[in-house]
This record gives sequence, C-alpha cells and structure tokens, in this order.
Amino acid sequence: MKKAPVVLLLLLYLFFESCNSDFNIDVHQDTYVLNCILRSDTSIQYATISKNYFTENGANPPSNKIVPNIKGATIHIFSNDSVFVMRDTTVELTESGNTAQVNCYYVKNLVMKPGKIISIKATMPDGQILKSTIQIPVCVIAPSAFPVSYYTDDGKEYYVKYPSYNWPFIIDNKETIDILSLPRFEIDYEKYEGGTYVNKKTFVPLSYYHPSDINWVRLSLDLDFSLNNYRAYTSLEAINRTMQEISGDDPDKGNYIITRAFFTVTSMDPELTRYYYAYEVYSNSFTVKLRPTEYSNIQGGKGIFGIYYIYTNSFVVDKDYIHSFGYQYDPSRK
Repeated sequence: MKKAPVVLLLLLYLFFESCNSDFNIDVHQDTYVLNCILRSDTSIQYATISKNYFTENGANPPSNKIVPNIKGATIHIFSNDSVFVMRDTTVELTESGNTAQVNCYYVKNLVMKPGKIISIKATMPDGQILKSTIQIPVCVIAPSAFPVSYYTDDGKEYYVKYPSYNWPFIIDNKETIDILSLPRFEIDYEKYEGGTYVNKKTFVPLSYYHPSDINWVRLSLDLDFSLNNYRAYTSLEAINRTMQEISGDDPDKGNYIITRAFFTVTSMDPELTRYYYAYEVYSNSFTVKLRPTEYSNIQGGKGIFGIYYIYTNSFVVDKDYIHSFGYQYDPSRK
C-alpha cells in the first residue's frame, strides 16, 4: 500500500467523495464514473473509477452505502505524442478522523505542456470504454518589477507596476475566457534561527486588517476582461506592510534574506471551470458529485476530466527596496 502525500489529500478526498450515494442516478442501467484531475504541481497523477448501481429489486442502495471503486480497468493518457499507462494502487485516506483505503489508478512523470491536447481512455473489465479530451490552458504573464523604482529630485521612490496575464485559448474553434484562475503574490525568504537559515514564504494578502488598525489595507486581485487580458494589482502600502511583517518586532533585520518575489496564476481548464461553477451553486466545498448538477465531460459514462495548472513568473527585484527594510537580498539562494 502507498500513503498519499499531504498535498494530494484534497484531490483524493475529491475521489473518495465520488464513491458516495450522491452519484446515484435515476436510470435503469449501471453507469461508470471516471474522475481524473491532472495537476502541474505534483509528479504523480491519480484517477478513480466507480459505478452507480441499483439493488436487485431496482431500488437505490441505502444512502450510507459506500460504492467500491472499480479495479482491473485499463487507463491510458495521451499527451504530447506520448502514451502513459495508469497503474492500480490503493491509497490510505483519513477524513474526519476516519481512515479508508481507496482503490485508484496512478501515473508518474506525466508530461503536460500548455496549449497541448490531452486525452484519457479507460477500458472497463467488461469492455465498456470511457474517454475524454481537453486542452491545457495557456497563460502568458507579462514581466514586472518588485517594485518599480524611479529617481526624484529628493531621492528614490517606488510604485507598483501591475502584473498582467492573458489566455490565448481556443476551444471548439472559438476563443474563450471561461477559465477559473487565482493570482497570487509570493515572497520567499530565509530566516536565521537555531544556528541555521530556514526557508520561509509569505503572501501579500487579499485583504489586510489588524485589530489595532483603523483602516483596511487592501490588495485587489481584479480582472480586466478587455482583449482577454487579466490584471492583478495591489498598493505599494500593502506590499510594504507585508515586508515589514516578515521580521515583525525582531530587531535583527539582518537575519532575514529575501531570495525572490514572484507572481503565480493557478488555473482550471474550461471543463473543470464549468464543473466547479455548476456544483458551487449547491455547495461551498469543491468535491466531485454528480447530483444535483450531474455535469460531466466523460463520453460513455459520467465524471470529470480536467487540468489544474500553476504558472509562475518571477519579479525583477529592486535590491535597494529590500535593503530599505534592513533585510539582505540574495537571489542565488532561491
């Protein structure tokens, strides 16, 4: 048995939820359900296959019955002119204090390139075929500085240049912006503690509030839909506050080394975006269930095949700005 990494627990919980009674569909035949969400931030990908079924008298199974996942299927993923075969495995998942063994399929080192078509084909033990094809989103992030500096008559000043990104994305021969995305600013640094430097990171928050403050300091990550361009922007004040809180009340500012600042965009492909929005109408949690929305992009069955992709672009850092807080700056340590 393999133990699932912590970073994949959400994904596995998504698969585990696919086994419960919310997948019962009021039809008079068994229905296979294939769930596979590919992620760019991990070297291992998972898929599950379950089955909706009825009891011998035609009634739904009890609402608390767990439908076991299907084993013995053959799953191929076609990506970048290569074919990857998913293998059977069992992972241990703990949720709300309860531990369960989940039958699933996995593949390592799957190559995923932005803009490429990627397909999945699952052949069931009885010969039935489930398949789906999607395109990996393409994100182009414009270069930016952290922050931008300029000289005035009385010294050096700073301002924020808004990072922008866009999606040259085509689906069904039509351009679309139907992609769910989350932009974030991250600052990586090292702190000297216990005789060594420890890697740490912080994020410029979406909204900034402290009980002792009278006013909010806001970071806005808004979208400009003109020409399919998205723009994330913040205030210099919000970035300054984040930088100050790296060391807080610690007087030894030299014990902190800023290594890099960068901008990331986490995106879902259009199919996964549509699924998420359809299900979000009924629930605040992101788990794959087919009722009440029953949204699916799987031919020959039900389920979801989607892409969760993270794009990263580093800022050009102004070292004088870093030094103004008393910190060191060393990009070679990143």
